[in-house]
Amino acid sequence: MLSTAWSRRTLKFYAGVSRRWLSNSPLGKVRRAPPDKILGLTEHFNRDTNPKKVNLTVGIYKDDHGHVTTFPSVAKAQRIVDSHEELNKNLSYLPINGNEVYSKRVLDFLYRESCPDNAELLDKDKISFVQTLSGTGAVAIASKFLSAFISKDVWLPNYSWANHQNIFSKNGFENIHLYSYYDLSSGQVMVEKWLQELEDAVGRTDNVKTPQAILLHACCHNPTGVDPTREEWHTIIDKIHELNMIPIIDMAYQGLESGNLIDDAYLLRMCLAKGGWSNGLYLCQSFAKDMGLYGEGVGSLSIVLPPAARVENKLALDSQLKPIIRSIYSSPPGYGCRVAKVVLSNEALKQQWFRDVQNMVQRLHGVRHKLYENLQWPDLVNFEKQHGMFYFTRFKPKQVNELKEKYSIYLTNDGRLSLSGVNSSNIDYLSTALGKVSEMK
Repeated sequence: MLSTAWSRRTLKFYAGVSRRWLSNSPLGKVRRAPPDKILGLTEHFNRDTNPKKVNLTVGIYKDDHGHVTTFPSVAKAQRIVDSHEELNKNLSYLPINGNEVYSKRVLDFLYRESCPDNAELLDKDKISFVQTLSGTGAVAIASKFLSAFISKDVWLPNYSWANHQNIFSKNGFENIHLYSYYDLSSGQVMVEKWLQELEDAVGRTDNVKTPQAILLHACCHNPTGVDPTREEWHTIIDKIHELNMIPIIDMAYQGLESGNLIDDAYLLRMCLAKGGWSNGLYLCQSFAKDMGLYGEGVGSLSIVLPPAARVENKLALDSQLKPIIRSIYSSPPGYGCRVAKVVLSNEALKQQWFRDVQNMVQRLHGVRHKLYENLQWPDLVNFEKQHGMFYFTRFKPKQVNELKEKYSIYLTNDGRLSLSGVNSSNIDYLSTALGKVSEMK
């Protein structure tokens, strides 16, 4: 009895302590954040016991067996790295701005091979470059630099990758604006409305003293998979240049539009051809998707300086990027960049990599064609505008939920479908479910 009474008093005492802590401690007032819009769904999928379940949420390429496989070019590069004593044994920190040879190889790939008319930018040392923690790290560093020194206003497309707003808001941007991009009713890019919104809002500000940044998806727009045509891009670039905006190009899917890595750098070429970006042109690039180095964090940020910039301007910019990186992750990871460096340095492996990307895109095109055969949805195979790993179903939330609850088919909440999760074993089941759900009112 004594023990029971003591236990009750103890519990009552600690309950009082807990209530006082909750009411007085700022830590006690922290509330749960909503789950990640994509990775949170994967957690739900993993708990699903339906043997027919299909995960079409995450943008990771899978083969027709549903496996995340290593590209042949990357596998060969890994064997070279593993057998090379210096590459394999040296696990010391990389410099803050990254591996020097990796940096040179990526710069050559981006600005000599992908943009041969602009190779002189490298010869004249007009590009500031840092190796980054994939594309997310590149966007984060660019946003932190811009918000510290140039602008606290950024325009993002509506729709965009779910993490974009999170990155810019957490890295100093006070004003995040959305420009009209995708029309749900027609499934088309709203270029005229987009540019009119910029003209009405940005055109009335002092664009010299307070320039505003704008994020552009280089190709294979995420989440819609719908890109402007080349002609429309010329019009868009002319307008943002006229408004003295700061272009931030997010190039996460180079090669996944056409199957040709070089061809898919067209937006970068267009922006470089326009030239004269007074506050720089920012390219955030990643090898996650087009080299399959998802978990290795291999990317880059390159900032193209305006023609009037001097040597001291570039040195100043380089010096400011380093403390930003140092404060976030100190220095980039080493293994993935070693693999990418080997692929980019070995001509035979590089050509194999080009074929690997082409094979990946051919499979994704095959998935589109098969889904079109089953569903007769024309935009699945509109290859003038529909590109990449994602297809935007335009399903309403209740339809997305119906797919999840009734069929154990998981899309992102905005209706994005990752085509790479579709394969021979699930495409008929998926097509049947999509067809039935599309008829919901």
